Amino acid sequence: MSSDPTEVQERQTQTQVGDSLAFERWRMSLSNFTGLGLTPEQKIQREEEKERSVLERDWNKCEKWKRTLMTNSPMITFMLQHLKNAGCEFDSSSIQCHPCPETRSGGFSTEHGILLCQNRFFNKKHLEDTLSHELIHAFDHCRFKVDWFNLRHHACSEIRAANLSGDCRWTREVKRGFYSFNKQHQHSSPSTFYRPPFTDYLHSPPSTFHLPPSTDHLPTFYLPTLYLLPSISYHPLYTTQACVKRRAILSVIANPSCESPEMAERAVNEVWKSCFKDTRPFDEIY
Repeated sequence: MSSDPTEVQERQTQTQVGDSLAFERWRMSLSNFTGLGLTPEQKIQREEEKERSVLERDWNKCEKWKRTLMTNSPMITFMLQHLKNAGCEFDSSSIQCHPCPETRSGGFSTEHGILLCQNRFFNKKHLEDTLSHELIHAFDHCRFKVDWFNLRHHACSEIRAANLSGDCRWTREVKRGFYSFNKQHQHSSPSTFYRPPFTDYLHSPPSTFHLPPSTDHLPTFYLPTLYLLPSISYHPLYTTQACVKRRAILSVIANPSCESPEMAERAVNEVWKSCFKDTRPFDEIY
């Protein structure tokens, strides 16, 4: 029995349309993957979609690690319990993951809580150390009523946070590019270390991040956990104390009350002996 010519033609047309649609899907998939053959508008859309995908991936990873650490990390659970005992309970909403520029990995704000820079962590251990650092700042603020614009107060908390959090273990220093160093610090100008206020990270897309040129652009102050640091002179012997002091000085330099690197170093030196030995809420460290 012969087929109706009309039906045959319809089937052929449907096959051709299906093949055409399949080819178009393949072409668009290839174009989106390579960026070739896209119109300017499609290229912009492609980049926006990639950025959203990266932001979502980083946020999900940061949140997953954060929740795991808040439940399973001895260091984090210890600090959270002591904050609760001091009357300053931190829940998950007080610890926020957001994208940041490459100059930081976290921060503490007396108004907004703790910032975790979702796109700046090497691994979960790096996030744990950063969160530990910020929780120590939170503990100091809650327990000792720190005046963060007082350079001596700020310096003491930075010394304690760097010393107690794991910031200065040698593996972290190697990843930063500091294999060994001496006590002679070579500082850039203070404006090098100024950062946008904490609230900028909560409301601004990554493309708008910038470094203000002076303290006039800092309406609020927060405590940065520095990710990249300036170069310093080297020495054959590595010491934890040198790392702690270096990082404390660099953080104090970012304080709007600090007028010069020398002022920051002087503040750190004045409180160094007592604050480096202060391990509260830990009994001791090893």
